[in-house]
Amino acid sequence: MQNNKGNSINLLIYYNFLIKLSKKLNKFYFLNSHKKFNIKNKSKNGKYDPVTIFDKSFEKIITKEIKRKFIGHSILGEEYGLIKKKNSYYKWIIDPIDGTKSFIAGNPTWCNLIGLDYKNFPIFGLANFPKLEKFYIGTRNKAFVFIKNKKY
Repeated sequence: MQNNKGNSINLLIYYNFLIKLSKKLNKFYFLNSHKKFNIKNKSKNGKYDPVTIFDKSFEKIITKEIKRKFIGHSILGEEYGLIKKKNSYYKWIIDPIDGTKSFIAGNPTWCNLIGLDYKNFPIFGLANFPKLEKFYIGTRNKAFVFIKNKKY
């Protein structure tokens, strides 16, 4: 795979970044999971689409880390929308809490979802389950599961 300058993309950079990011997200969760939070309905059409401060905080953390490491990449987040970078072939897609209703109910099945597209083609993804202390990282050809930070 090549980047917009014709150079090969080093997937190891994204792999290591996502591992570090998952650890940071998990640390944030465990430091704050005991705190009470409000639930708002962000739907404009009468359906129930809850959002919490955790959704927004996770997205802020993820966005901050991406901006710091990958300055020229675009970012599309569920809560804060698109940060478009001119001439970028890379776009990160963020669902800070996939399963907000499960999160609110205290179920462990919610996760942070983060994907990376190159020229609108997915090249990397992370599904991070903080409460289960488990995350999955995958490319087109390989996927790995980490449980309590041990790779299987």
